[in-house]
Amino acid sequence: MIQPSSDVLILGSGIVGMASLIAIDKYDIKATLLSEVTALHKKEVDPRFYAITPGVKTWLEKNGVWAFLPEKEVFSVRSITVYSDKGLSSLKFNNDDVDMNQLAFIVNHDELEKAFIYRVSDINHEKIKTDKVESLSVGAKDINITYANDNIRQFKLIIGADGSNSWLRSQSSINFRNKDFDQTAIVFNIKTLKAHQGCAYQKFMYHGILALLPIYLDEFSVVYSLNNEMLKEYKSFTDTKFIQMLKNEIGEVFGDISLTTKRQYFPLNMKINESLISDRILLVGDAAHQVHPLAGQGLNLGLRDVIEIDKLLSSNKKYHHDLGLKTFLKKYNRNRKTDILTLSYLTDKLSSLFISKNHIVDFIINFGLNKIDQNQLIKKILIKKAIH
Repeated sequence: MIQPSSDVLILGSGIVGMASLIAIDKYDIKATLLSEVTALHKKEVDPRFYAITPGVKTWLEKNGVWAFLPEKEVFSVRSITVYSDKGLSSLKFNNDDVDMNQLAFIVNHDELEKAFIYRVSDINHEKIKTDKVESLSVGAKDINITYANDNIRQFKLIIGADGSNSWLRSQSSINFRNKDFDQTAIVFNIKTLKAHQGCAYQKFMYHGILALLPIYLDEFSVVYSLNNEMLKEYKSFTDTKFIQMLKNEIGEVFGDISLTTKRQYFPLNMKINESLISDRILLVGDAAHQVHPLAGQGLNLGLRDVIEIDKLLSSNKKYHHDLGLKTFLKKYNRNRKTDILTLSYLTDKLSSLFISKNHIVDFIINFGLNKIDQNQLIKKILIKKAIH
């Protein structure tokens, strides 16, 4: 028996799923948020920090999320230094290059998630907690989903925010391209003797990519994307030996450093969908795309999916009555393609380029970084593209 339902089912109650709920609630569209019971019992603190772009921050402010973030837990990036172990070249971006106060805002995953939870608590919506989603079937005017105990619910649209191994994507037969980067991200925090002055750092090396995001006055959140051929050795390091290795990599610019959290490990790969839509199905976040973290744009990309939904609903009231219309889905798919494909191609090629051991490539990289650093116009274009 089919039970009464809302207009939209959002499959996945993470940050992007909650953002989807916030976006459609403004248009009086009734929504249901479905989460797996197992996903609700998280015990460990999440070590990840996100570099939120000014464009995404603006949307979070307008939609009442940013106000729930404690001011002391938001950290500003005012400059970014990019360099490599292929020579003495470097590239520095400053907020003054684009007449802005900040280039990005660093926020911990748990703090951002809590802000979304507080914001979503103000929204009148249905919650479903289930152990398993069984199946779905698509009709001309609706889509049915079956979950625990053969409960069947009917909706106009299902938004898939259920992560990189999306169940909804597999059920809708949306194909995707997968690439294993043969790298693992080591995530941890360090404390430094010298204050960072709001500068983020990215170092490209033959054996991986090191990103340092400024958090507290003299602390960094570090993402070390290490080639897997060296992973076993690095995992065996004691904290003392690991810190010594890190000092060798980053030099003496910060003075003495110490480890303030344990190291956590995340395998890296890329997933790019052939499409973000199917009949009465729309994918957002990691269900729609997964890119290399070297640009720190993964969450921004997912939230920009939601911002696009918001824009489309704002521009045409006919979609409010049925978000499953093909015209709505096709516009969303078309409008998001350029952003997703550009970023995925850029991160993929940069990752491959900088770990290359070709001396001609080394020369080109050094020459290129220096030339870009000397050209304010190119730097301005690159920054504006990155912060939208």
